[in-house]
Amino acid sequence: MADGAPVLAVDDLTLAFGGLQVLTGVGLDVPRGEILALVGPNGAGKTSLLNCINGIYRPQRGSIRYGGIELCGLPPHRVARLGIARAFQLVELFEHMTVLDTLLLGRHMHMRAGILTGGFFWGPAAREEATHRRIVEELVDFLELGPYRKRPVAGLPYGVQKRVG
Repeated sequence: MADGAPVLAVDDLTLAFGGLQVLTGVGLDVPRGEILALVGPNGAGKTSLLNCINGIYRPQRGSIRYGGIELCGLPPHRVARLGIARAFQLVELFEHMTVLDTLLLGRHMHMRAGILTGGFFWGPAAREEATHRRIVEELVDFLELGPYRKRPVAGLPYGVQKRVG
């Protein structure tokens, strides 16, 4: 990605369901290090735009580039592997799991250890898990979840559960 290029670029995005035009010519750029908020009334197309970005919807026209990679046409699991994810309005967590375990579960798609090495937890699998646990600890710090790290998510306040999700 060239210097100054946006990390996320949406250009001339158009989405329709039958005769219902949901998005028409939508464009936006998100520079590295910035946060963008989508604000609008119900039915404005905010969720439809997010669903196009994460690969759930396929727009009829336009381009979505993340780090210079075209996302239109990629299946959702490939988009997620690139680092794009979303949180839904309702919290759906495994209630018995701790915050640390829940965040580590979110790293599963980035793990390469197979069933055999993972099951015996030796060699590459042990090193890989240690790496992912370090990443999860960074997330705990970033999301200010330190006091909750070993607590089951079921007993946490709703706002904390949203951050974990």
